[in-house]
Parts: sequence; structure tokens; C-alpha cells
Amino acid sequence: MSKLTKNQKVLMWTILIVALVQMPNLALSPAIDTIKTTAFPDKELAEIQTVMALQSLASLSMSVIAALLINKGIISKKIAVAFGLFALFLTGVFAALFNSAYWSFVLMNILLGVATGFYMTNNFGLLFDNFDEEPRQAITGYQTSFINGGGILLGIAGGLAAARFWYGGYLIFLVGLPIMILVLLTVPGKKTPARKTAPGEKRAPINPGVFYYAAIVLVFMAVYNVCGTNISTHISTYLQNKGGSAVSGVAAALQMGGGAFAGIFFGKLSAKLKDKIMVLACLSIFVGFMLLALFPHSLIMILLGAFIAGMSMSMMLPHCTFRVSQLVDETTSATGTVIATSVAPSFGVFISPVIFTNLTQAISPDSTVFRYAFVGALTLVFGAVLYGLTVYREKKGRA
Repeated sequence: MSKLTKNQKVLMWTILIVALVQMPNLALSPAIDTIKTTAFPDKELAEIQTVMALQSLASLSMSVIAALLINKGIISKKIAVAFGLFALFLTGVFAALFNSAYWSFVLMNILLGVATGFYMTNNFGLLFDNFDEEPRQAITGYQTSFINGGGILLGIAGGLAAARFWYGGYLIFLVGLPIMILVLLTVPGKKTPARKTAPGEKRAPINPGVFYYAAIVLVFMAVYNVCGTNISTHISTYLQNKGGSAVSGVAAALQMGGGAFAGIFFGKLSAKLKDKIMVLACLSIFVGFMLLALFPHSLIMILLGAFIAGMSMSMMLPHCTFRVSQLVDETTSATGTVIATSVAPSFGVFISPVIFTNLTQAISPDSTVFRYAFVGALTLVFGAVLYGLTVYREKKGRA
């Protein structure tokens, strides 16, 4: 890290500060039960969760549009990140002004998706494009810690804000404005050269490994998202806690705290286990979800379960992100990055309530205990599949 130039160090800190707001959903998840019971009691839980997941669907679409604009040389990644942060700020403004109707709730989440679609993926892109492999690996670890640290702050602040206003978590996004100003002042504005090919020349294809890791991230985020989107209902139902939003905020913070804790050991674990660290991430979710399912009346065990499940984030995502960074170059960076760090996780988050909430509701209505146990068991199976694939790829020399 001592080899970094002054400008690179400034850029590194800007990337890390943007990483603090890379998990905006954590500011919102503590309010899910309040939104369901207080703001819109006529709506089903699955419907509320799906509307909040619209953010991921909008993010997916916007990230693809951003990648196309960047690849054509129309905008730079700096402008994409700055625009996304401005949209984040506008989400907070919209929540402050329009918060009495269901349509405004829907639009808040769509606007948030526009924001994350532009700044989240391209913040990773700034890292890929401006640093060599050795500092990039180190900064990826720091970035994960900042994502987790920001998640802790967002979870606590979102829980406290939701205890006062159901839309309180959205007001936190007003912080997007000062971060946008920082990006405009410190990030280099170079555009990616438009990708042109001579007649008869084929463009370099994206490495198939990018799609492999993207598929893993998609499934992982679908199961990981079950923790945050159900924790407030779980606590409200089984602990009957009147301060449910605040307590849920603590649980969300501890979920990210688990990620921050695991992030301390990520470098050594990733170097030693390589792709098998993804199996360890699945085991972490399984253990965490089982604690949530087996001890629903114990606040300590619920918080411990959220912490252990949260550890999986710092095992899975930074590893897949770093592996993808090894498989792309400057001409495929924007597209490869958007597939693995935006399209895949966003789609995973979107389908999570659509599949898991509706499926478990059909089998065991209104039981978050069953939901955690069911998804935890599926994650264990997913981990076993990953182990088999990793062993196979190692034999083929691909891992």
C-alpha cells in the first residue's frame, strides 16, 4: 500500500467512503414490520417485501444502462457514481415530502434502485480500473470492512429513525449529497474508450468464469436477504417487543457486525481456502438461520444468529468480487463488473421474497421460524453443491 501515489490514496478513501452506503437496504429492513402493521396494514408481508425488493430490480436495469453508457464512452464511471449518489439524496428528499400514500412508498424504492444501479457497481469499477492487483486485493478487503461498518451504522440509524417515522430509514439517504460532492472533487474523470471493432474483427468475449461467480452471488444474495427482510417480523412476533424497530435495527447492525468480524480474517481464509471459502459462507448462514429458528423467544440467540449469518457476507462477496476482477480487463471491466456485482446480487435480492416468502407462506403460514429453518437447510445443500463444483474445478485447473 505504500506504493500508492497521493492521488491513488485520495481515490482509495473516496471509494471507501462511498462503500459506507453500499448496503442501503439495511437502513430499511428494521421498518418492515412497522410498515406492514402501521403504514399499510391492508397489505400482505410478501407484498411489502416485494415492493422493497423493487429497488433491486430497478438497480439491475439501471446498472445495465450505466454499463452501456460507459462502454460507449458517453459518461465516465465518475459521473455514474456521482449521479447515483445524487439520486440517493433525492430518495431522501422524496421521502420527506411524499410519505402518506402507498404509491409514494413504491416510488421511493424505485428511485433508490436508480441510485444504487449507478453508484454501487461503478464504485467497484473505480477500484478495478485504477489499482494494480496487489493493492486492489488489499483495498477490496478494506472496502468490505467499510461496507460492513456502514451497514452497522445504517442498521442502527434506520431502526431508531423507523421507531419515529415509518419512512425514517429513507431520510438517512440525504447523506448522498455530501458524498457526491466528494466524488466530484477527488475521482479522475477519464472515460472508458468506446469499444470499436474493425470489420470482421470479433470483440473479446467475457470470461465464462464471470458468469460462474455471478450465478453463485445470485443464489447467495437470495438466501442471505431472508435474514434482514424477516428479522423485524420475527422479533415482533416471538418477542412481542414494543420497540421492535429499534431492536430490529440492532439485529441488522449485528448482522453487518458479523461481516466486519469475518472480514478481519478474510485475507488469510481466502488465500488458504480459495474457492472453498464460499462453502464456509454457506455454513455460516445455515448455523445463523438455525439459531433464529430454534430459539425464537431468546433475544440473545436471535442477535447471535444474525451475527453468525452476517459473517457469510465477508466470505462470499469479496471473494467473488476479487475473482471476477482477475477475469476482466479494461475493455470488459464495466460489463463484467455489472454482471457480477449488480445484476446477479440485485436479481437475487428481488427474487428472495417472491420465492421464499410466498413458498414458506404456502407451506407454513406466518411462521418465520419455518422460513429460517427451510432456507437454512437449502443453503446447506447449496454449500454441498459448491464444494463439489470447487473440487471439480480444481482438478480441471479453473479454481
